[in-house]
Amino acid sequence: MSRSGWLWQTLASLGKLGLLFYWIKIHSLSRILRMNEAFKIYVEQLRDGHAEAIVEKLGPEFLDIHEKELSFVDPVVVEGEAYLAENDLVLHFDIQTFATLPCVICNEAVKTPIKLENFYHTVPAEEIKSGIYNFQEMLRENILLTAPFFAECNNGQCPHRGELNKFFRDSDSPDGNSEDEGYRPFAHL
Repeated sequence: MSRSGWLWQTLASLGKLGLLFYWIKIHSLSRILRMNEAFKIYVEQLRDGHAEAIVEKLGPEFLDIHEKELSFVDPVVVEGEAYLAENDLVLHFDIQTFATLPCVICNEAVKTPIKLENFYHTVPAEEIKSGIYNFQEMLRENILLTAPFFAECNNGQCPHRGELNKFFRDSDSPDGNSEDEGYRPFAHL
């Protein structure tokens, strides 16, 4: 049996549901390959003073974040250029996206903008052995480093903030702490 005959026999044995899963897998793989192409810079094309304009709207899947405390659902917008400066590859980007975090007061989801403006990254050209630089991991790292540790809804004015006041002691409390000394929660021990 020829290879193509074997393939068709295998696909026919999968049935409709199997074919659907096979198609989804192939479609997902081709989407990933297309996305990876968006992160590639061909260094040889930048010789003789040429620059490559980069304008990409990337799906957040490449960030590979699977946390309940931090998620990315909006696209990552990357605009900028790549060029060679002497023996270094220089990437100059403006990056925008949104991170979703829980509000520190009420735990509601808060969309927080992430902006990296005039972001520069350099790589010595001799470190790029294949002549193709993939900036996916560098982009991912810098977006995650810029993501805030916490957020508060309503631009820092969570409506539930007043409910927490009963858990805080005033600085004029009878435990002997004055404002000059600062608040010392263990002074009465």
